[in-house]
Amino acid sequence: MYLKKIHLTNIGPYRGMHTIDLSTSPEKNTVLIGGENGVGKTTLLNSIKMGLFGSFGFGYKTENKEYLKKVDSILNYSAKVNGENNFRLRLDFDLIDDLTKKEYSLYRAWKYQNKSVKETLDVLQDGKYLNDYEKEVFQSKLKEIMPPHLLDLCLFDGEEISRIINNNLLSSYIEKLTNVLFNLDLFEVMEKDLDIYSQQKENISSLNTQEKELISLREVKNNHVSTISSLNEQIERLSQSKNEVEEEYSRIKNDFEIHGGLIRDEREEIHSSINELENERKQNQERIKHFVSSMLPFFLVRDLVTDTREQLINEEKFQLYSSLDEKLTQDKIRNILQQLSISSNNQDAEEILKNEILSTVKPSDETGLIHGASFSEGNQVENIYQEVSTQRLDLHITTIEENKTKLKEIQNLKSKLKLNDSSSEFSIMVSDMEKYNRQLNQLSQQIDAIEVKLHEEQVQLSKINNQIESIEHKFKDQEKSRNSFVESQKIISLSQKFRRIQLQKKLQEVQMEALRMLNKLMRKRNYIASIKIDPSSFEVYLFDQQNEAMEKSTLSAGEKEILLLSIIWAIFKCSGRNVPFIFDTLLGRLDRTHKQSILTHYIPNCGRQAIVLSTDSEIDEGTYSLLHEYTAKEYTLSFDVNKKETSILDNYFSFKGQEVNH
Repeated sequence: MYLKKIHLTNIGPYRGMHTIDLSTSPEKNTVLIGGENGVGKTTLLNSIKMGLFGSFGFGYKTENKEYLKKVDSILNYSAKVNGENNFRLRLDFDLIDDLTKKEYSLYRAWKYQNKSVKETLDVLQDGKYLNDYEKEVFQSKLKEIMPPHLLDLCLFDGEEISRIINNNLLSSYIEKLTNVLFNLDLFEVMEKDLDIYSQQKENISSLNTQEKELISLREVKNNHVSTISSLNEQIERLSQSKNEVEEEYSRIKNDFEIHGGLIRDEREEIHSSINELENERKQNQERIKHFVSSMLPFFLVRDLVTDTREQLINEEKFQLYSSLDEKLTQDKIRNILQQLSISSNNQDAEEILKNEILSTVKPSDETGLIHGASFSEGNQVENIYQEVSTQRLDLHITTIEENKTKLKEIQNLKSKLKLNDSSSEFSIMVSDMEKYNRQLNQLSQQIDAIEVKLHEEQVQLSKINNQIESIEHKFKDQEKSRNSFVESQKIISLSQKFRRIQLQKKLQEVQMEALRMLNKLMRKRNYIASIKIDPSSFEVYLFDQQNEAMEKSTLSAGEKEILLLSIIWAIFKCSGRNVPFIFDTLLGRLDRTHKQSILTHYIPNCGRQAIVLSTDSEIDEGTYSLLHEYTAKEYTLSFDVNKKETSILDNYFSFKGQEVNH
C-alpha cells in the first residue's frame, strides 16, 4: 500500500477542509510532519486508520455504538455546534492487486441523523465508483492485502516502543510481528479451525461395536427374508389348492342349481332360517355378555350397594353438620340471641339454639366418615344404585331362555336339512358341496393365519432394515469423520511443519539483517557480534566477538530501543511487505548519537514511504538537516488556541529557513 493524500473535513482540530500530500519519490521516501503536543498528530494517525478500515481500524467488527461513539469524539466540535453536519475523510492510495497497481480514492463520511452518527462509504477505483457489492469485495480484499492490525505494527509509536522495552515484552512482540508479516497467523487459524472441526465429529471408537451390531442385524434380516419367502410359497400353494377346490365346488353347485329343483329351493329356505336364527342368537348373546360383565356383580350384592349409597348420603350430611358446627361459634350464637332480645348471659339458651340449628342437618347415623368419597365417586355409586333398582333381572333371564329356544330350533333345522340332503337323489352332490365348502373354509383359515404371520414378519423386516440403514448411515458419517479427522491431522501436521521451517528460515534472514542494521545504529560498533532468535520462544540472545552470550540487561534503554527497532526493521524487510512506515514521536528517548543514526540510516531505508511525526525537540535545528536529504514533503501542524483549530503549514517549524537552503 502506498498513501498518496489524505483529506480531512471537520475532523478533530482540523476545522474545515485540509489536504496533506503524502506522496514520495524513490530518492526521497520521507514525509516529515512536525507539531507540538496536542496539535492533532494522533488524530491524523487515527484518521488514516478510520478512513481505511472504519470500525475494523479500532478493533470493532461492525459499526456498533462504541465505534460510533469513538467517531463522535473525533469529529470537530465547532462544526457539530454550528450544525454543519459535514464530516468526511478521503484517502488516495495505491494497491498492488494481482500484480496490477490500482488507484483508489476512499470517501468515508458521517452525518448526524436523529442525534445519531451515520456513516457512509464510497470507493473510487481507477476513476470508477464501485457499487455496493463491489465495495464489499473491495473491503474484504483490502483487509487481506493490508490487515487493519498490520497498520498498527507499521506504526512506530515511541511510547509503545518504550513500553515493550520496559516491560520485557520483546519476545511476544516479535512472535506477533513474525506471525502477521510472514502470514503464519493464517496457518495458525487454519490449524485451530481444523482441530475444532475434527473434534466435533463423533467418537470413532464406537465403530467396532456398531460393526458387530450390523453383522447381527444382517443375519436377522436374512432369517426374516427366508421366512417371508417360505410363507409366500405356502400361501401360493394353498391359494392354488383353494382355487382348485373352488372350481370343483362351483362346478357341482352349478349342476345342483340347474338340476336340484324343489330340493334346492327347500334347502335354501332351511339355510335362510338357520342364518336368521343364528343372527338373533348372536345379538342376544352380546346383550347377555354386556350385562354379565357390567351389572351382574352389583345385582349379586344389591344390599351392599344400597348400604353404600345410604352411607354416602349420611357422610354428606355429616360433612355439612361438621362444617356448620364449626361455623356456629359462641359469638355468632350470642349475636343471634341479642338480635332476638334474649340475654346474652344465658348459656342454656345458647346451647339450645345451637343444638336446634344443628339438628336440622344432623345425620341419622353417627358412624362418621368411612369412604370420604369425592363428588364424582358419589355420582358413580348413585348411578349404579339406580341401575340395580330400576332394571329387572327377569328380563335378562328371559333373554337367556329365548336363546336356548332358538338354539333348539337351529338344531332341528340342521337335522331336517341333513335328513333332506341324505334322502334325496342329489345327496352325493350335496355331500360333495359340503366337503368342498369345509375344505375351502380350512384353506381360507390357513391362508389367513399365514398372511397374519407374513405381515408380522414384514413389519419386523422393515424395522431391521431401518436399523441397518441407520447404522450404515452412521458408518458413512463415521467414515467421513475418520477420513476428515485423518486428513485434518495430516494438514495440521503439515501446516505446523511448514510454519516451523518457514519461521526458522525467515528468522535466520532476520538475524542477519537485524545485526547489519544494529551495527549501523549503535554507537558501540561491533559490540554485538551475532543475534539469535529462538523460533519456539522468540527469545532474543546476543553474543559478543568471542561468541560469548551477553545479557540484554547490560544494554542501556537507548540501546535496547535500537535493538528492537533493528529487529522490527529486519522482520519487515524479510517479509517483503510494501507498506508505509509511520514514526510517531520515536526519537524522544534517544541520545543525540543514536538519534542521528536513526535519521540517517534507519528512516531512509524504510522502503518507499516513511511518515515521521515529531516535535521540534526530537528533530531540532541540529538534526533537521540529517533527514532533509530524504524528505519529499514537510509540514507543521499549528494549533490556534483562540480559534481552537489546527492549520497545516508547508514547512517544518520556523527554523527551516535558517538551517537548510532549498
